[in-house]
Amino acid sequence: MLSAHAFTAEAVCRRTAIASIYEFRSIREGRTSGVDLSDALDLLIRLFMDVALVERDAIDAMLSPEECRLLDDLGFLQCLGAGDRRCHASILLYPTETLWIASDLNASPTDTPSAALPDDAVYPAITKNTRHFLASLPPTPCGTFLELCAGTGIAALLASRYAARTWATDITDRATRFARFNAVLNGIENCTAVQSDLYAAVAEETFDRIVAHPPYMPSLQQKYIFRDGGEDGEQVTRGIISGLPTHLDAGGSFHCTCMLTDRTTAPAEQRIRRLLGDQGAEFDVILLTHQSFQPTEYYFHLALAGRGTLEEAKLRHEIFRRLEVERLVYSSMVLRRHGERRPAYTARRQAGPGTGLRELDWLDRWESAAAGASFPGRLMEARPRVSSDCRMLLTHAPANGEWVVADCVLTTPWPFQVEAKCPPWTASLLNRCDGGVTVRDHLGWLKAEGLVSSQAPEGELATLVRMLLAGGFLEIPEFALPRDRAGSRALPAA
Repeated sequence: MLSAHAFTAEAVCRRTAIASIYEFRSIREGRTSGVDLSDALDLLIRLFMDVALVERDAIDAMLSPEECRLLDDLGFLQCLGAGDRRCHASILLYPTETLWIASDLNASPTDTPSAALPDDAVYPAITKNTRHFLASLPPTPCGTFLELCAGTGIAALLASRYAARTWATDITDRATRFARFNAVLNGIENCTAVQSDLYAAVAEETFDRIVAHPPYMPSLQQKYIFRDGGEDGEQVTRGIISGLPTHLDAGGSFHCTCMLTDRTTAPAEQRIRRLLGDQGAEFDVILLTHQSFQPTEYYFHLALAGRGTLEEAKLRHEIFRRLEVERLVYSSMVLRRHGERRPAYTARRQAGPGTGLRELDWLDRWESAAAGASFPGRLMEARPRVSSDCRMLLTHAPANGEWVVADCVLTTPWPFQVEAKCPPWTASLLNRCDGGVTVRDHLGWLKAEGLVSSQAPEGELATLVRMLLAGGFLEIPEFALPRDRAGSRALPAA
């Protein structure tokens, strides 16, 4: 039925004049395109995406008797009451990522102010943050795939295309039923949806890839299971990370989009590593930051905007002060169980406008190699070249009657948004980095010019060059920066 009436993401976007299904706005939200009820596609949009009332006569006229019976038998159409011929959908049903996904209503069909979501409501899969989560998952083959906090199960359903077997687990029975329905609706047979408190129902299983988009909003009390993550927002995330040593296979990876906290005791990336416990040395950690907030200011501004109260903002301030929280960090993390004979690495980057999966893969390859014991020696023979995206800001100050460089700051927006303060002589070094001179020869020139001490050890320059390479200011052929950014799928704006 859905196929017959072209209920696809492309058709809905054309009809409603949007570029992406993730930009969909209902009529009550002010949409002005595609508001006429002229065919079955309009009807499906009106019922299952606008959550609007439709006369039963219009439904009977635009759908066949068999299609009407199908929706009635599934309980997807509900009438307002005796004598009232208006009907509305009981679920959201929408096309996305070449799937059809069902979830709970996100609005009252009758615009009743008192209508409220149940605490176990299943969150829609066409929101901006869900899009951001899905875009951070590599669509590469794997054997076994587990989605935790699955909700609609969309990540596990998409992974069924490239994984031999997928599981979708959620703590609520309601989400589990939706995920099972979505699998059947899309004809997917290699996805198993089970009700589970994180890993409980798969306690004996291990997986090649584990992903999660957990509840992560700091909450004074739990109102919605899909949203609220305890007083610091990390309650569920901590349980997920702590279980990785037991459930992630060697060579496997974990991918998660959530809110974390930087604290006076440790930044978020170090706290992630501590959660891995005694087996933490087996895991590489990448934390990609999208946005960060000073928590008291964030909730104070929400209160001023009418999305909270000043009393709530004060309570949150006391909680964050007690927990020594400095920043809330909306981020994507990648943890790899490397299974190699080398030290684990921990890397944190700020996402730039072009950062995507390819850039994260480059970072993983670089950090994996740089963690090797022989890397500093290899680096001295490298021939670095300045990235075309590198920008330099020099601050001059008077000294002994002339202007000299006092500060050197480098910036780049790609592959990550990075700023670095460097020694003043870095400007002279970068002016020579054309890809034809080794790092060892650069050191000899710096010494000859008196820019560094004649006794400066190789390791001192190697450390600086390694930092410049890791930041994307320099590149070497072995770890060339990803090219053709227009062809790279950048993560959508958070």
